[in-house]
Amino acid sequence: MSEKAAETYKEEAGKEENALQKGSEEIGNIIESLKPPVVIDGGEVGSHLNEYQGKYVDIGLNTNGNDVTTDDWELFYAGNGRIYLIAADYVPADVLEQQWHVIGSGGTLTSYGFERYSNSDTYCVRWPSTPTEFLALPTEPNNYLDLVMHKGYTLDDSKNNSKAVSQLLNTTSWNGIKTAASADKQKCIDFVIGGPTLEMWCEAWNEAVEGDTNGFVTIDPDPQTSSYGYKVKHDTTSGYSMYMDGKTSSTLSSDQNTALKTTYKTFFPHTESYQSCSGYWLASPSDYFTLYLMGVYYDGRVDRGSYNGRGLGVRPVVCLESGVQLTETSKGSNIYNVSM
Repeated sequence: MSEKAAETYKEEAGKEENALQKGSEEIGNIIESLKPPVVIDGGEVGSHLNEYQGKYVDIGLNTNGNDVTTDDWELFYAGNGRIYLIAADYVPADVLEQQWHVIGSGGTLTSYGFERYSNSDTYCVRWPSTPTEFLALPTEPNNYLDLVMHKGYTLDDSKNNSKAVSQLLNTTSWNGIKTAASADKQKCIDFVIGGPTLEMWCEAWNEAVEGDTNGFVTIDPDPQTSSYGYKVKHDTTSGYSMYMDGKTSSTLSSDQNTALKTTYKTFFPHTESYQSCSGYWLASPSDYFTLYLMGVYYDGRVDRGSYNGRGLGVRPVVCLESGVQLTETSKGSNIYNVSM
């Protein structure tokens, strides 16, 4: 065979090989597209939270007035077979008051323990100087407190921060969120609370970021270290404030912090103060003093905050019914629908 013929043969063989490879890839793509969408339940989410956390779940409930429901709720946590969703951002006060009518049948936040800071935009919601009352926490449905709080602390109705937390944990107060959801999806929602507890937040954090090499470490609640409430701890270090790298002071550079918060936006929806709101409440009282709750701040802190201070918003948590399944809206998407 001449040298030119040999080159021609190699060229043709190469074209044939490329055509076969392309055809094989196309067949593979067709087969992949024919596979049914992924369906997951609470057990699957709990076993692989680092894979599913932050996926959007459409419960037909708009949080911010943009007429988009699919990006309003994120998969946050799973425990005891239950799936928990968290609002993808701090919910504007106007939505809480006027659309959802939460915190009492009157639908007025101020009358039931909240007060919007007058000089802020609608994202900033704060507690007044004295919570009006301790709201009894329902034991139904399904003893929900056992699902969201550990046994280490009991709310004390003589403490103002316990009164404030009772407002966040009273499912009756937040039922307006459930009833505002799409009618066909309400049956998938068990209950709603005004924010995650510290225990839930820490467990979600530890499950989702386990093994991360960028500075995340285990953070746990330290319950009932005094009569007031919780601290947060890492190993033997315990304090009122923990940064995302688990230390009591910030040891990550600004760029590192920003990168980590951008990666784990489910925990930190913003990397800077936004609309006069610098973070969101956790539904756990702080050990620091009777005026303080726990909160999450945009700069990477899990920290105490005075409930009559300014600048923390509300990120409600939805607990789905036991047995609810999540189905991808389309193959490979990050958006799931709920169904029983």
